[in-house]
Parts: sequence; structure tokens; C-alpha cells
Amino acid sequence: MPAKRILSAALALLLVAAIPARATSVPTLTVIDTIRPGSGSSYAMDYSNSVALGDALYFRATDGTHGRELWRTNGTTTELVMDINTADSGADSSNPDYFTAFNGYLYFRATDGTNGNELWRTDGTTTELVQEIHTGNSGSSPYGFTALNGYLYFTATDGINGYELWRTNGTTTELVQDIYTGIDDSSPNDFTVLGDYLYFTAYNNTYGYELWRTNGTTTELVRDIYTGSISSQPIFFTALGDFLYFNADDVTHGYELWRTNGTTTELVQDINTGSSGADSSSPYGLTALGDFLYFQANDGTHGYELWRTDGTTTELVMDINTGTSGADDSEPYGFTALGDAVYFRADDGTNGYELWRTNGTTTELVMDINTGTGGADGSDPYALTALGDYLYFYATDGTNRGLWRTDGTTTESVPFPGGTNQYISCDCYDTNIVAVGGRLYTTMYSSDTGHEFAYLDEPSYVLPETSRDGSLWTTTLVILAGLTAAASIGLRVRGAKRA
Repeated sequence: MPAKRILSAALALLLVAAIPARATSVPTLTVIDTIRPGSGSSYAMDYSNSVALGDALYFRATDGTHGRELWRTNGTTTELVMDINTADSGADSSNPDYFTAFNGYLYFRATDGTNGNELWRTDGTTTELVQEIHTGNSGSSPYGFTALNGYLYFTATDGINGYELWRTNGTTTELVQDIYTGIDDSSPNDFTVLGDYLYFTAYNNTYGYELWRTNGTTTELVRDIYTGSISSQPIFFTALGDFLYFNADDVTHGYELWRTNGTTTELVQDINTGSSGADSSSPYGLTALGDFLYFQANDGTHGYELWRTDGTTTELVMDINTGTSGADDSEPYGFTALGDAVYFRADDGTNGYELWRTNGTTTELVMDINTGTGGADGSDPYALTALGDYLYFYATDGTNRGLWRTDGTTTESVPFPGGTNQYISCDCYDTNIVAVGGRLYTTMYSSDTGHEFAYLDEPSYVLPETSRDGSLWTTTLVILAGLTAAASIGLRVRGAKRA
């Protein structure tokens, strides 16, 4: 074969070999039944959130001996991290919750049976009480953990200052500010980071519930939107660009869409102008995609429908449920971005609550999964979770509630493993579909294993590793590289002879 052809063929094969193979079949769930083997339930991942630290998923579960304690798994090894509450021969529960990864540790709230609910942390090897903020057995009951500039901020009470703003770096744990001075609570919540500041809602007797922020040094009221001691109740904070968007009531416009950059705080648009503007559009589910924020709102004409804003233009994307002259609600929510689209559940008045998507230009039903009663029954999709090229979610086809996935073109159910009476079941604190790297964890029930957790691996999550020493892949690339080099040498020799 001429050297040129050898070179071309080798290069072509090399390029083909470099293209990662994508699995086309639906991945299968694998049940982990090692915590409480048999039909007894460990309720893994239930009653609390579940969070990744490193390559492991941390969660609350019970093995029937230790009560509800802290566990972790990587899919291969599942183990009790620590029996924090050892009372009653270890049978009492520490009830760990509010898991948050920060600086190589998992921070959470738990009780050891002596100190009440306090701040704990683990790196998987060492599990320890960070600080007993409220001495005695009452507990400080910390919650709302959010990281900013080397500190983890949260709400807690020391029994003296009420529920106020605290922070820790793991070494120093301190009160940031007593916003409502004395034993009364400011109850800061909805912590959201924008730039170098942490924004949140807090209460005092001068301003009511209003918008505050802190950088750890300065804690300040951003704006008293509903002037005086009556509250504007700002909620649903979501960052887009240089602004933080939220829902608030200034008494004139009702609950509408606002934004702030810390300097300027302004009404974005009075979407529902009924009753001289005092009616509320109640924007909800604010989710960023590209330059826009997508959300549900009611303009008083179309019902609760799909809207979006870029801060300059605020517009109805689509009146999905046009019943009763457009006034019926499709109630879109569960917004989750995947690729160039936002996916959500909505009811068009014909198919029930099903899975939809939009890119701002095209808004469409992804699939009518539950076609019962002429298509009017909904599949009720929820817990939408993006992983790789797919969106995973819970839905029912009218017979079983199970795990589904879609890439926007193909929508398919994920098969249960072998067993009897299987279905997705969850007493969920949060969504209980959690992605850790390319692995997705969820919960399920069967008569054989009880209520346990399961996992699958999504092949489209990452490209194959380029370092594959000793593998067939490496051997193939070496051979192809050799062919390419040989062909190249052949061309150079022929060129030299011609010269």
C-alpha cells in the first residue's frame, strides 16, 4: 500500500479510536441492601438531604441497631460513618441533617444525646462536634449552611441572642451579628451568594422581614422595601449576572419581581397590574438559563404560566393552558436546566401534569407519559435532575411510579432490577435523586429489600480517560501511532529519493 494511503488510513483510525463510545441502552438500577438486609427498610436517603463529599454520598439511614445515623457509600462500599448518639446501647438516633460540603468536610446538624442539636463535621475519617453553641442539652439547632469566602454561614441560637447569624471556618465559630438585639430572633434565612456578599431575609422590630447582606465584616440592611415595621417578605433569591432577583411586596404592587446588586434595589416589573397594580403575580421557581431567568407568574389574565426576564425585558413565554379564555393555570414548576433548554412540569388542560421544556423560542410537551383517560391523566414528574446528556426524574405511567430519563428527543423508563412489587418510594426531605460524578443515586421499594437506595451509572457523563496503561485502548493507540510514524517515514524517504 502506498505510504500516503497508509498515513491517511492510520490517521483516520486514530481519530475514530479517539472518539468515545456512547452507550445507547438505558442504564439499570442496582439496589444496595447491605445496611439492613432483607425486607426491613433502612430508609436510606429519606427524612434528610443527601450530599456528595469526594466520591461518596453521605446520608441518614438506620440499620435497625444504631438508630438514624450518618452513613456513606460510593456504590461499592457502604458503611456507617459514626454512631454519634450511643445512648440506649447505640439504639438512639443522632438524626443528622442539613448536610453541606465545605473545605474538605461535610458539615451537618446532629445530637449526641447530651448536647442537643449542634454543629458537627466529618471528613469521612474523623467525625467531631465543631462547637457546642448553646451549652446544655437544649441545642443551638443550626441550619441554612452556606459558604462565603472561607466561612460557612448559618442560623443558630446560643440561648442568649435568639436565632441569629453565625459563621465558622472549622476552627473559629462566632456570632456575626445580633440583628434583632436580645433574646428575640431575627431568623435569617434564604442565604444566597452574590459577589462578595451573602444576601438573606431577616427580621427586627424596626423593619420587619426585609433584605439584608453580609461580607463577614459588615452586616447591613440592603433596603426596607415595605417601609416601616411591616414586612416585604423577600423570598426565592436567584442570581443572574450582577443582580439578585427575588419576590417581594412593597404594598403598592403586591408580590412582584424585584432585583438588587447591593447598591440599586428595584422593581423589575409589575406583572399583575390589577386593582391599580396592587394585585400579585407571585413569581416562583426562578431558574437561570443563559441570559434569562425563567419562572412561574400570574398576570391576572393568563393564570399561572411560564415567564422569563433578562432584567430589561420581562415577558410571557407561553400560555400553556389556554382554557377559559387563557385564564386557567398550567402551574409550571420544577425548572431544571439541561443543555440549551429548561425542563419543567406543567398542565396544558389536556394531558395533565407532564414534562415540558423551553429554550425561550420553542416551548413543547416532551412526552405524555401517562396516557390514561384519553391522555388527561398526568405522570406528575418531579425531582428533575440533570446528569450527562439526560434529565432524570420520577414519574408514573399510570401503573407504576418509577425513574425516567430524557435527552429531549427520547424519553424512556429506567428498568427496575429483578424483584417483586417494586416502585419508587420516598419520604423525602429533598428530591432524593442525587448525582455524584457520573453516578445517580435514588430510593426505591421492593417486597424483597424493603425501602432502600439504588444507583446507576450514566455513560454520557464524562469522556473516557486518555491514560489507559495496559488496556486494549492503549495497545490500539500504540499500534496506530506506529503505523502513522512508519507511513510518515516512508513519505520522507521517497521524497529524499526524488530529490
